[in-house]
Amino acid sequence: MAGACGRTYRVDPRLDPAPCNALVPTASGLLVPSTVIGARPGISITAPAAGDCPQAWQVGIDASWAQSVWNPAPGGLHALTGADRVYEQVTEMTTITIPRAGVWEVDYQVRGVVFLPANSASGMFVTAAIFKNGAITSGSEAMITGISVGGGAVPASTAQNTGGQTYLDVFAAGDLVTLHAYRIGQSGTASVVSNADGRSRIMAHWLGPTGDTPA
Repeated sequence: MAGACGRTYRVDPRLDPAPCNALVPTASGLLVPSTVIGARPGISITAPAAGDCPQAWQVGIDASWAQSVWNPAPGGLHALTGADRVYEQVTEMTTITIPRAGVWEVDYQVRGVVFLPANSASGMFVTAAIFKNGAITSGSEAMITGISVGGGAVPASTAQNTGGQTYLDVFAAGDLVTLHAYRIGQSGTASVVSNADGRSRIMAHWLGPTGDTPA
């Protein structure tokens, strides 16, 4: 820099030596490294406009969700006809295809119906669970409904009910989620039902990307 009387002055900047200081001297001048922020699936980054001061970066989360429907609408019945504790798919409940990898909250409820004929001294129960890619998801099991009747002039009875479960699971994009159920007891009938009196359904809500871990 030229000064009075033709003298030349050199200005050496004084830089704070703190390691968090992004301003660094180089042979060609002062340098402030640029920042590039990468977004994983489901997370969006909006950069500030040129000239903004301060520069505000916006981070957003696209929390995907998916849900099943009972087909055919508006409702119906799936009779459970297999052996005790042998799962069968409730095919009336549409399959959920997970659209994005990550941690999902899955919530489901099932309306179960059991019937015992008169003078029956036995029990009937409905248990349901969620399957992922054809395999049971451990922890999703729920005793939906059931009744056990004893013998005698005034029979004793026991009823059980859960209704459904809510749980967390890690999925890959394209994983298939299906509802399965089984019966316990062969003296009467057991069914999964969905109509205006009570719905059966599955819902899944994306919470975070793959790699999230529980606290």
